[in-house]
Amino acid sequence: MTHPTHNLSSERNALDAGMLEQLASSERLAELGRISAGIVHELNTPLSVIASAAQLILREDELPPFTREMVERIGEEAHRLSGMVRGVLTFVRQDERQEGESDLSQVVREVLALLHYEARKRSVAVVEELDFTLPSVAVESNVLKQILINLVMNALQAMSDGGTLHLRTFLDLDRRPTLSVADTGCGIPPDRLGRIFEPFYTTKSAGEGTGLGLFVTARLLEAAGGEITVSSVAGEGTTFMVTVPSVD
Repeated sequence: MTHPTHNLSSERNALDAGMLEQLASSERLAELGRISAGIVHELNTPLSVIASAAQLILREDELPPFTREMVERIGEEAHRLSGMVRGVLTFVRQDERQEGESDLSQVVREVLALLHYEARKRSVAVVEELDFTLPSVAVESNVLKQILINLVMNALQAMSDGGTLHLRTFLDLDRRPTLSVADTGCGIPPDRLGRIFEPFYTTKSAGEGTGLGLFVTARLLEAAGGEITVSSVAGEGTTFMVTVPSVD
C-alpha cells in the first residue's frame, strides 16, 4: 500500500516566498505613500499662491467684466484643486496618525462653530441634538474633526437653496457612540448612491467638490474601527450615520 507524502520543505519554501512577496509589496506601498505625500505637499504651495493672487487681483475696482470672470474662475479652480490635494494628503498619511481619544459631541460643536459662516451664507438652519454624556471615542480629535468637516460640508453643499441641517449624537442599540448628519437637500439618486464613497466620484456641480471627501472619510473611519452608512431620497435629503468605537 502506498501512502501520500508531503514535502514539508517545499511547503515551507512556498510559505516563505509568499511572506517575502507580501513584505515587499507592503514596502512598495509605504514608499509610494511617502512619495505621494511629498508630491501633494509640493503642489499645495503653488496652488495657494495662485488662489491668493486671484483674490488680490479681484480687489481691483476697474477690472473689465470678462477679466473679473476669468480671475474668479482661476481662484475657484485653484481652491478646488487645493482641496483635492489636502484630501490625498490626508489619505496617504492616515497610517501615521497617533492613537487618541476625543469627545464626539464636543468635536461636533467645534466643527459647527468653524462652519457657521458657510451655513449662514447658504441660508441653512442648524439643529443640534448632542448628548454630552456619551463615553469618549477612540479616535484622535483632529482625525474626527476632519471626518465631521467633510460630512457637514457635504450636507451644506447639497442645500444650495437653503434648508435644515440636523446633527444628533447618541448611543445606538449596540451601545456605540453614533452621529447622525441629516440634510434636507437635493438627495442622491439610487443609481449613484452606491458609488459616493469611491475616490474622485462626485454628484456635485463643477467647483463644488473634489470627489475625495467621502472617500477619505470612509477610509479614516475604517482605520479607526468605525463605520459609515448612508440613506437618501432624491429631492428630499440625505442622512449619514457614523459609529465609532468608545474608549471603554
